[in-house]
Amino acid sequence: MRQRFQILNDPRFRLVYNERRPFLEGPDPVKARLNREGFEIVQGLKKKSKVYPGMLLATHESIGKGDLHSPMYGEIAEINHRSIFIDACEPDESLPHVEPIDILGEGKTGDELILQLKQLGVNTKSLGQNVKTLYINGLNPDPGVTWAEPMLCCNGQNLHAGIELHKRLSKAEKIVLVVPKGMQVSYDNIDVVYVEPEYPKSVNPLLIKEITKKENPEGVGVVGLHNIWSLGRVGTTGLPLMETVITVGSQTKWSNYIVKNGMWIGQLLEYAGIDLQDGDTILRGGPLRGECLDRLDRSITKGTTGLFVVESGAVPPMEGHSPCINCGACIQVCPARLNPSTLSRYAEFANYNACYKEHSTSCVECGLCGYVCIARRPVLQYIRLANAKIKQMYEFVWEDK
Repeated sequence: MRQRFQILNDPRFRLVYNERRPFLEGPDPVKARLNREGFEIVQGLKKKSKVYPGMLLATHESIGKGDLHSPMYGEIAEINHRSIFIDACEPDESLPHVEPIDILGEGKTGDELILQLKQLGVNTKSLGQNVKTLYINGLNPDPGVTWAEPMLCCNGQNLHAGIELHKRLSKAEKIVLVVPKGMQVSYDNIDVVYVEPEYPKSVNPLLIKEITKKENPEGVGVVGLHNIWSLGRVGTTGLPLMETVITVGSQTKWSNYIVKNGMWIGQLLEYAGIDLQDGDTILRGGPLRGECLDRLDRSITKGTTGLFVVESGAVPPMEGHSPCINCGACIQVCPARLNPSTLSRYAEFANYNACYKEHSTSCVECGLCGYVCIARRPVLQYIRLANAKIKQMYEFVWEDK
């Protein structure tokens, strides 16, 4: 357990940054790229169609997936099976505009409110859970992500609106806000619980265990603060969800930005003053749980929590086919008590049935295994691949979990 003790006491794994600066507004997108996999394009939308802010572009059959809206004035440059591409243009007053809706004043609740939020672009999958106790996870999700503290302390109107809307659609008997130990916050007479802000306690299953001292207790659910912010954004503006909050950072600079959905990461990094050098790695999401991007025309999505640049030489490179040396470091740090080295080797050779039998779907995707891997194997990425394949193979089992 020595390796695990060292990791959890590494100061880089602290999740508080005493950040109080207001969120900065991101740039107006020059181009946007919206993910449309699983979405049905609205009738009449095609290449060279003119679009405007909040315009409905595509719908999703799942009630948990928010519909897709244009984040700006523009022209459709391309539509393919994966994405909708938009080129920005000057505001056109001849185009229609979206009228704000007084969602808070309408007083809708339950399934009726969930449907309205879905139509306004909010991903509602984690909202309205049928649980007795619901925890709002107010910790920064990954080391380096810094928006949780200012979101709690400096965005009162937005958070109040988000919590109020969530109360109306939640089936929980009790809603509890979880915040870092040492913070003093109060929201709408809901209970507040304080936890030590150390990674990986911000991972939802581990947050539940930290509070309840139980693994997978019945009647308990978690919703992220990022989701509550999205609810509040729709509640305060009355408009479809067109923005997200992310931390943009490198070793030398970082800030929190409100950016338009679909913004290209290249434009955002340039706006943030982060210069890229040969060999730098770009991560969308947190440094431990994020994904590497290979192109600057990739985009920011609704659920994106961060955009980071890891400078060349800062960490040893990962080698996809580097053999495991059986050191056991990943086993020592795994909070789910799995054997990541074995799972990654099964996945590497497409033995997904073996991964399933070894409980790979119990992985909480904290990323500690890859962080400590001496052989620099992409351990988490292998496990994610296996679980994606397992979802296809055993979908009925996955849905029952």
